[in-house]
Amino acid sequence: MADFDYPDDLILLQRDFTKASRELSELYAELPPRPTGTDAYTDEDGAHHPATRAWTEEEQARVDGLLARQRDAAQALAIHEFWSTLSGPDVPKARMALEHVDDTAGDE
Repeated sequence: MADFDYPDDLILLQRDFTKASRELSELYAELPPRPTGTDAYTDEDGAHHPATRAWTEEEQARVDGLLARQRDAAQALAIHEFWSTLSGPDVPKARMALEHVDDTAGDE
């Protein structure tokens, strides 16, 4: 991939987006499945699925906060003025490369 001279604030936005995404994934892994509004049920193959507990208000607030942080970072990334300094195929290349700005050469 081509090298781009990203402004520091754009790199920080990408890092915040990545961190929020990672934290959200980790939180989802800790939480019970999101209740669907149904109690325990038996599927068409006869497997019983017990009801899951609802998320607490604190858990929901944590999810909502991380989703908002992720969304805000994504919006700021998308409209950053840096993209207007590029044209043609450099725009998608730079967007893709930014996602890997902190990758080391050995990780690629």
